[in-house]
Amino acid sequence: MLMARPVFGANILFIPANMNSHVLYFSRLAADLAQLGHVTRVLAPNNARVPRFIAEEGENGGNLKYTTYPVDGEESFANSRNTSANVMRLALSQSAWEKFTLSMSVFGDFLSHCESDCVNLLDNDHLMQQVRDDGYQFAVMDRTTHCYYAIPYSLGVPYATLSISGIAWSYRVPRLPSFAPVLSLGYTDRMSFVERLTTFVGATVVPLLLRNVSTTYVERLAPGRPPLNAHQLHQKACFVALSYARFRLSYGRRVRLSVRLSVAR
Repeated sequence: MLMARPVFGANILFIPANMNSHVLYFSRLAADLAQLGHVTRVLAPNNARVPRFIAEEGENGGNLKYTTYPVDGEESFANSRNTSANVMRLALSQSAWEKFTLSMSVFGDFLSHCESDCVNLLDNDHLMQQVRDDGYQFAVMDRTTHCYYAIPYSLGVPYATLSISGIAWSYRVPRLPSFAPVLSLGYTDRMSFVERLTTFVGATVVPLLLRNVSTTYVERLAPGRPPLNAHQLHQKACFVALSYARFRLSYGRRVRLSVRLSVAR
């Protein structure tokens, strides 16, 4: 006698940051889950590059929907020429102070642009009403401004987020900055004393300087729920963490994506 257990697909929302690579990661994962029977939707800024397989298969192919929302600018800040020039300058710099100040400047500008993009999404009443009506059961978020995290929080659904080593503290993961180099500084695990000191200061001070205690977006979207700030929203996202280091891309006709899920509670 054969007994079959019923299996149901989930309705999942994906909200990547305005970076071409992240939009690609999220879209590939959403497409693969859609092929497994889940219903997925990617919300992406309209100035981000549409992944090739999305353009070829259509933005509403089967269980996958790819939806864009208007934002400012013709190209994303993260993929602009100016940002690329600053990243190259950061990689070639031999000055610890320049690396620190430039990292702060680039990251701060990136978060500011991400927040502006998110505000444009929240101001899109028609699209936000669709999000509320679609009945999502889970959301996959990018680790940027807390503005985006207010969306699944207001829907009352659990959400995952990309885990990034430089801000492991927000996932309650112990990390020694002096032994684990910050990605933006370009150091290896064989650091000199000065490089270890720079990494320690950067990984310790920068998150504190950029920490946001505002509850504006939660109060706007979820007036009846506890007003959580950015740090609290990020900790709440630790239900499941997607390992950023496990995204592997092989450039060819098909993009291969490997994701490791790790329970953080």
